[in-house]
Parts: sequence; C-alpha cells; structure tokens
Amino acid sequence: MALLDALRRRTVRELRLALPRRPYDRRVRERAALLSAELVGRGAQVRVLHLADVARDPTYALDTRRIAASGARMRALPHLPVWMAVADRDLAIVPSDPALTDAPAALLRGRALVGVYQALFDHVWVHTAAPFGAGGCDTPDEREREALALLAEGLTDEGISRRTGLSVRTVRRTIAGVMSRMGAQSRFQAGAEAARRDWI
Repeated sequence: MALLDALRRRTVRELRLALPRRPYDRRVRERAALLSAELVGRGAQVRVLHLADVARDPTYALDTRRIAASGARMRALPHLPVWMAVADRDLAIVPSDPALTDAPAALLRGRALVGVYQALFDHVWVHTAAPFGAGGCDTPDEREREALALLAEGLTDEGISRRTGLSVRTVRRTIAGVMSRMGAQSRFQAGAEAARRDWI
C-alpha cells in the first residue's frame, strides 16, 4: 500500500493496473481507487484490468465501480493471476514472487524490467480483455443515468452540473467512468450506446 501511495507523489502520465480479487485485501483496492481518481484528475491515462465475474463478490464489484467512476478505462477478463501497477515506462510494483499468495510487493525500476510487465499488460488489454460491463453485468447507478440522459440531450458538463447540483469535476468523472465502461470513444457515442442499452 505504501508503494501505491508513493505513486501519488510522482508525475505519472500513464498507469496500468491489474487487480485480482485475492490475495490483496480491500485496502489495496481502496488505495487504487484514490490513486486512479487523483491521476485522472491530473490528466493521466489510467487503464485497469479486473476480473469479469464481479457479481461473485459485492465488495470487489463496489471497489471496481469506484475505480471506473474515477475515469479510469476498464477491461475485464476471466482470470487475472498477478497483481501489478506499472507507472509510465520506468516503474512497476509487482509481487516479489507471483507463485506465493502472501508475497510482499517489489518495486522495479528501469525500462528493461518494467517493459516486460508493460508488454504483458498491453497484450492482455488488446487480445484478451473485454470492455467493463460487457454482457450487462454493470448497469449505471441513478446519478450516472441522469448524467447520461442530460448528455444525450446535448448539455455540456457545466449544464449537467447546474441541472444536477453536482460539481463540474464530479460530472466529468461520472461521464468519463461510464464512457470507459461502455468503451465509448466520444460523448456522442456514449449517448447513443446508453440509448441502445436502454440505460436512458
């Protein structure tokens, strides 16, 4: 957890995060959600791999939704054997021994070592993982539905903020999170996809 907190003090442009359900406890996922929100707020790109069967564990599902709501781009896959956090191209936090469930985290530096984890993450992201919520397993909450409906009406973030009473920053995070879960590349596409899924 301390290593994740250390990333908050760095200038990070891109974070790749893989979050299995175990052996890592909820505090790790809570720290990951805080880190994701802070980095997205600073303009960093955050991509997260998580387990597809979030419904099996309500706590894991809640933590995963919080991370998505922060604006991170999310993808799911059926099996995620190793935890990792890769910051840019020169720093990674990984288990010191992936075969041991209680192995402490290790900090890797340098492009040669970090590049291996970066390549593994990117390969899984492109070739194996599915967009967050694929198959209807993660429908939007009431706030997200309202924001999507107003977005589909053509309102700006500021307009949605005035209509809902939410801060502009919260509106942006909410829309970014739900766009990520849908795999939408634009606000127009998000509105159309939300209508297609009968979310609005």
